Amino acid sequence: MTSDRSIEVSRLVDAPPERAFALVADPDRHPDLDASGMVRASQTHLALTELGDVFTMDMHNEQMGDYTVENHVVVYEPDSALGWAPAGPGQRPAGYTWTYTFEPDGDATRVTLTYDWSAVTDPQLLEFFPVVDADTLDASLGLLAEALA
Repeated sequence: MTSDRSIEVSRLVDAPPERAFALVADPDRHPDLDASGMVRASQTHLALTELGDVFTMDMHNEQMGDYTVENHVVVYEPDSALGWAPAGPGQRPAGYTWTYTFEPDGDATRVTLTYDWSAVTDPQLLEFFPVVDADTLDASLGLLAEALA
């Protein structure tokens, strides 16, 4: 599902929700799950365990080159949902989020990834959205499925 200010994709993965959640809750694995190629490495090296956690990632894209983001965990429901709001180092989140939800489906899990920039208010920043499309998000869920296989 796509709206003017968000993109949502879903995929069935062959793993229980707790395994899928644990993989996404490990920032060291995020480069393996990112089909855009922007996520390069974690500086945190700790699993996410609660609302309010902050994890730092090394990033890269053509427009900004190499940069760092601090991701603030804004959704944390063990084995059910995990989401974060990126920010520049020492800054407040910019108004966009990445949220995964995990729903049991028999022996598998339906994973939904939502990229939402509806809270971005800076008109100059809005010009850059979306930075990824639905196909890239779907490919990222494909990488998650492969990592869980």
